[in-house]
Amino acid sequence: MNQKTKLLYRDFDSPIGPLRLVGNGDTLHYLFILQAKQPKNYMGEWVEERSSFKSIVEQLNAYFDNQTCYLNICTFLTGTDFQKRVWKELQKIPFGETKTYAEVAVSSRRPKAVRAVGTAIGANPIPVVIPCHRVIGSNQSLTGFSGGLDNKAFLLRHEGAKIKDGRVLDKSNQAP
Repeated sequence: MNQKTKLLYRDFDSPIGPLRLVGNGDTLHYLFILQAKQPKNYMGEWVEERSSFKSIVEQLNAYFDNQTCYLNICTFLTGTDFQKRVWKELQKIPFGETKTYAEVAVSSRRPKAVRAVGTAIGANPIPVVIPCHRVIGSNQSLTGFSGGLDNKAFLLRHEGAKIKDGRVLDKSNQAP
């Protein structure tokens, strides 16, 4: 993408606060949780277009309204080959399940690169759609999330996780 590329953006409300969608209207390049302190590194200019991203907004609303657990959103990702590999692995984590950073490192074919996996996850430009909220610490702790830990807890609970004292309870520890 060159410096002169103009991307469209649209803001809309969600249960985790206002979201900003950025892309070409059909393809998502970035998703920002506006109340969070996400890094906003981008190139080009953004032009507000309130009628853009109709299908994406419909899918996200269906997700938040418990009408679907599957998002089929076209994305355009810029990053290193390793980052893209990690983001692809995140998309394989099913709704309602979690993986640890170490498990993502193994599935990314870099089992000793747990910190690098954490850095790649932190650089995820499209949280929620690329479900980095489903990655937790090896001790089941929530750890970081660019959208804020409260939002990570909300998203995990939305998907059925039980959380106590900042940790996701595994199925064997959950009360019926």
